[in-house]
This record gives sequence, structure tokens and C-alpha cells, in this order.
Amino acid sequence: MDQGSLIDILPYFTFEKMQLTETSLSPCNRDLVGFSRKRVNVQGSIWLRTMFDSQSKAKMTDMHYLVIDVPSHYHMVLGQPSLNNLGAVVSTPHVALEFLVSEIEVGVVHADQKQAH
Repeated sequence: MDQGSLIDILPYFTFEKMQLTETSLSPCNRDLVGFSRKRVNVQGSIWLRTMFDSQSKAKMTDMHYLVIDVPSHYHMVLGQPSLNNLGAVVSTPHVALEFLVSEIEVGVVHADQKQAH
């Protein structure tokens, strides 16, 4: 969850772990530029049905990811537009994401604090 990012990122190792193939990627002729001004080549983009699961409360949505081949501690990075579309609130101290399941229900996903640090 990167509240400053405008895009959703799927690291290549996650792409491979999901057993997706290169043919499922759409070409993407752009580079990403991070806060260090280092350029990263985008391998391609992909739409994936993504589930946010909170025990009995789950929400599925189609999300557009840019796939990049860089070392990462995260399986995916959600950008600000997707967080807004989910009606999500990020709690950094609790390593949690609250999201709207319906107009009256909220789901919560907690990350593993050891993995997050």
C-alpha cells in the first residue's frame, strides 16, 4: 500500500509465482521513475481480478497492474487511485487495510508485521 503512488505494481516474482505467462502481458512502452530518479523498465501491464478478503467479508475487483522486474519485499503495491476506488483506509501502525465491502460493511486485512518490516 503506497499512498503516494499513482499506479498499481506487480513485481515480476509475484507474476511468476502466480504462474502467469509473458503472453498474458500487454506491451507497455514506458519506464517508471522512483523518488531516487532511477528508471525502471516496465515488463508489461495486466488486468487481474483481485480479491481483498477479510474472513467472511470479501471484495473482488478488476485491477490494472504494471509488471516490473525489481527486488521487492511486497507481493504487490496498490496506488492511491485503487485505494480510493476500494474506499480503503490504510493504517500504517496496525499494518492494516480497511475497505468497503458494501454501503454498511467494512472489511479489514492485516499484514504480517514481521514481513512488513
